[in-house]
Amino acid sequence: MNELERFLAVVKGETPDYAPIFGFHGAPGMSLGCQRETHDRLIRTGMPSSVGGVYDVGRRWRDVQSWKRYWGTAGPDLLNFAIASGQQGFRTTRRVENGYEILESETGAVTRQVIDNDITYSMPEFVRYAVRDRPSWQFYRDRAEPRKFMSRDEMERRCRPYDKRDNPLCINAGGAYGFIRGLMGPEALSYAFYDDPELIHDMIAWQLEQARRKFFPLIERLKPEAVKLGEDLCYNHGMLVSPRQFREFFGTYYREICECARASGVPLVVVDTDGNAMGFADVAVPYGVNAILPWEVKAGNDLFEVRQKHPDLVCFGWLEKEVINEGNERMIEPEIMKKAAPLLEQRRYFPNGDHGIQPLATFPSLCEFMTILHEVCNNREGEFPRA
Repeated sequence: MNELERFLAVVKGETPDYAPIFGFHGAPGMSLGCQRETHDRLIRTGMPSSVGGVYDVGRRWRDVQSWKRYWGTAGPDLLNFAIASGQQGFRTTRRVENGYEILESETGAVTRQVIDNDITYSMPEFVRYAVRDRPSWQFYRDRAEPRKFMSRDEMERRCRPYDKRDNPLCINAGGAYGFIRGLMGPEALSYAFYDDPELIHDMIAWQLEQARRKFFPLIERLKPEAVKLGEDLCYNHGMLVSPRQFREFFGTYYREICECARASGVPLVVVDTDGNAMGFADVAVPYGVNAILPWEVKAGNDLFEVRQKHPDLVCFGWLEKEVINEGNERMIEPEIMKKAAPLLEQRRYFPNGDHGIQPLATFPSLCEFMTILHEVCNNREGEFPRA
């Protein structure tokens, strides 16, 4: 089997020649690399410096293929072009203040973060968000509106190289809650559901129109193996929005995305959300979502329980990433054997770490984790030294 055939076999609940250790960008687990700070530590503790997979300054993945070859992992192809362009955009200024980097945008957004935040495992502090009311939304919308769209002929020319593929193709189709939360922040958004619901409806209507214009033509033409949404709409106890609110404000977006994917023969609509996503699965599956990731362990997710309610749901992750941190080596084998082994028997499962590799990880621990996981998956890929 090639990577495409293997991926489709798992998604359809069939039996592949071996289970791939597959990850999507955003929450790749151990599949696609790690941030610069973590990558440097892996090299200091023994990983060859020739192994790439660095998530570096500018939010760019560098030399992911060498990481996948070395560790025997897999991931989707992404498009190297977009059909929309010409947005006016926003000027951003940067300065260092009291040991932190301060970013100020024309939108009025202010972010405080550690210096070189792109290469560290650190969450910025969002002091002020871009959208605070209707005027600030209108300013953002006008500056973010594409001014130019690729012609049909040009899109066809750019799409042709993807027609003969032996690796799954993923098209990122934005998000609904995640889009608005990123502009307003979760607290202000939670108030806006009650104080200004029309503003939320306006914002999601604009976002849906962008999806129709920017993503639907590509989905219909390329018929990718996966359409991915980024939401982060859960915290450690469940959804940040009620099921009723989700259906009222975001249901149309999900319905149209899933209908477009289904009509184009796309086998997987996957949502990336942190936190406890068990309740979200109950809400999203009826719209046509059939995969969720990364199922963070610390948030209390239980995939055995999820599987009882949604046996056809494709799941990624749910292996505690912290087991490969220094001092946690004794946790590696029990974590994999008690979770990955039985879930693989139930099928439609891609075993992986539950988010990404942390700076405390070590090369020997990652070798041990990968050795055991590859054995459980009957996967002989990879150049790394088996523990």
